[in-house]
Amino acid sequence: SDTATYDVQDEDDTSKLIRLPWSHVMRLSTGTEACFEKGADCMAIFPETTSFYKAKVSKAPLWKLDRYTGVPAVKEIIVKFEDDEDGTGNTPHRRVPSRYVIPVPAQYFYDEDADVDLTTPSATA
Repeated sequence: SDTATYDVQDEDDTSKLIRLPWSHVMRLSTGTEACFEKGADCMAIFPETTSFYKAKVSKAPLWKLDRYTGVPAVKEIIVKFEDDEDGTGNTPHRRVPSRYVIPVPAQYFYDEDADVDLTTPSATA
């Protein structure tokens, strides 16, 4: 149904819940989707944070067979984040677990005109 919602919370701040419509929630990757190639735009969690930032896949993902399931999977994706230049102007390659790399979801970005309830849900809801 279009009225289904999810209560979500940041891993770093579990005291706050935000109620979002299902259409504003994305499932994270399992590493078995073949949606990233070198040069692809994506969103990835910056190392040691819980926030997604725009990035570009900078090396072709390496597929390996999962030793338990036998299913090919990508464990990590190497990306370059936007605005991540070092002191010499170079942008470093960064390794990100594949489950924390998603396609650029333009339709999911918060829009001030969107009907999204950003108030904390009550415990009885």
